Amino acid sequence: MNRTLAMETQTNKNMKKYILYILLCIGIFSCKEDTLELYDSTQKSLNFAKTLTDKNGSALEIFGPEEDYPKEYSFNAHFLGTDANDYIDTIPVRLSGLIDYTNDRTYQIRVNPEKSKNAIKNVHYTLNETQIFRKGLYQDSLMVTIHTKAMDETSNYKLYIELIPNENFESGIPEYQYVEVSFTKNLEDPPAFWTNSSKLNKLTYHPKKCAIFLEISGITDPNWSDNGATIQLDYWISLATQWFIDHEEYDENGNRIYFDE
Repeated sequence: MNRTLAMETQTNKNMKKYILYILLCIGIFSCKEDTLELYDSTQKSLNFAKTLTDKNGSALEIFGPEEDYPKEYSFNAHFLGTDANDYIDTIPVRLSGLIDYTNDRTYQIRVNPEKSKNAIKNVHYTLNETQIFRKGLYQDSLMVTIHTKAMDETSNYKLYIELIPNENFESGIPEYQYVEVSFTKNLEDPPAFWTNSSKLNKLTYHPKKCAIFLEISGITDPNWSDNGATIQLDYWISLATQWFIDHEEYDENGNRIYFDE
């Protein structure tokens, strides 16, 4: 009895969220004709659930909090950890129209080659062009797999993924028909954790120094911070210093790199 009641309660909550989404769409998109086309509640369509901004710079969090529904997706592979090989981005897709409780429905996507950058299919990423929107859901997800080992240390990569209408879904709201996924292994610019550290920011920066330090420390947060007083940071610096003593690395001008300089 209690379990059945709990399931019904959760179902009601999900339906309320879906109804709220529809009402928000009707209200927001019908009132902002200068930025978005009118929302048509009669059509079956899909939209990437993401947070955009209006002409005043205010976030349009119609799907939920911006941290859950970002405008775009990006990462630096150096912050995934030393054991990372593939990285999977899960991107929410929201239904506009009636929920189908009986059948899964296929939908189409494509990577726009003109708006993407440097990313080669089945080399740098894997993504099926035919996706499944599962029955009983008002929101599902597509997954794109990024092959980090195939990335070089200097390039910046970008995927511009578009929803394509098919027999199951019409075209949705234009501004929500695409999403961007950016990724890199580039450390040419010092990450925030380096510049924010009172000890690291005193050292001459070089991408190789940063890469080795990340391998040694295992730091995965680009904004990691330390006040410079911890023994752990000193230990990592000592290990990195020794690494560059044991391994001869040179900069672009032929000068040997030492970590503690």
